[in-house]
Amino acid sequence: MKFSSLARMATTGALLLVLCGCGDTFRPVASPIPTVTPDPQTFRMAVFTSSAPSGQGSATDVDVSGDTISAVTPVGSNPVFALAEATRVIVADQGSDSVTSFLPSLLAISGQQTTALPSGAAPVSLADVNGNVYVAESGRGVVGVLTGSPLALSAEIPVGSAPVSLTGLANGTKVYAVNQGSNSVTSISTRDNTVFATIPVGTAPAWAVASSDSSRVYVVNKGSGTVTAIDATTDSPVANAGNPVTVGSSPNFAFFDSQLQRVLVTNSGSNSVSIINADPISPNYLSVTNVTVGSNPVSVTALADGTRSYVANQGSNNVSVINNSSLTVSKTIPIGIAPVSIASDAESAKVITANSGSQDLSVILTSNDTELLDSNGNRPLKAPQVDSTCMGASCPRQTPNFVAVGPG
Repeated sequence: MKFSSLARMATTGALLLVLCGCGDTFRPVASPIPTVTPDPQTFRMAVFTSSAPSGQGSATDVDVSGDTISAVTPVGSNPVFALAEATRVIVADQGSDSVTSFLPSLLAISGQQTTALPSGAAPVSLADVNGNVYVAESGRGVVGVLTGSPLALSAEIPVGSAPVSLTGLANGTKVYAVNQGSNSVTSISTRDNTVFATIPVGTAPAWAVASSDSSRVYVVNKGSGTVTAIDATTDSPVANAGNPVTVGSSPNFAFFDSQLQRVLVTNSGSNSVSIINADPISPNYLSVTNVTVGSNPVSVTALADGTRSYVANQGSNNVSVINNSSLTVSKTIPIGIAPVSIASDAESAKVITANSGSQDLSVILTSNDTELLDSNGNRPLKAPQVDSTCMGASCPRQTPNFVAVGPG
């Protein structure tokens, strides 16, 4: 048949082509084209807040994996604190008595919402517990409760004078408000937003962190140079001869290292970091090791892998790297001018500082503890311009004041 004849001819032709090419060395190879990225890793977002001289603020999304800015969102006046969550960013706008929330740029550059607080609220700290957002209204002596979508003020809880910091237990049962003006901490039930207890602490408390097992809350007392350990079950100071814990002069910030069960406290007045044993079953519970760092340390973070801690030294424009095994400074890294906040990612790959003096961010690569710079030796992450229409490198920029890295 005609079809069979054509098939035989095609087969014969193909065989001849194969035989003729037997002596050739050509072999077709599919070579993948590599993609070039600044630093390939799991996508993670950071957010830093910044202010212009006029008070207008911004929250800037940073793609940590690519070391690039992905979005700038206008927020209220003088934003001083931010929560970087998987599905939203929430900012405390101290100067405009408001809270701004929006979708992170990974999801969409939209959905910006502003929640007005009462006049004089001066919000300075936030905590998200069980989907409700608690806001410390430092100017009114209350903690506001924001619920729903969009967020709306549904309740206000009277606490002490000038609440300046909030921390929530990991089990979601309580929120603690640090009342700087009344030297106390207020324990709040998240079930019905009532006050469990008011706990006396040291002088001028400034910060608090909760342990990862929800058993303890540690309060930094700036005026008395101590840290008070609170039993979160009884809402009373832990019965221990070393409580409160004596640390350095003018402690102002703390970080809970859940990997090593330690509380890290920056002592701005004595240029040191106090490392407190926070393992309740350890015979050395609440023992302290003081490590000398740079000038005026103001913020600290610890890597999730437990190897190192990083301290932002505002006065000496550098970061001290603490070896968590030897509890000694292993390296000092020059960065931008006047770092005021520091955070690390969940992969223990990068540490980021917000530099108020140079209006930029420093990214430290933990693989070699050096700062990431572009080909011209400059920091690639700049704060937004004060005037977005200004052109050129000399345009004034906003002042960064806080940085947070999103969850894994």
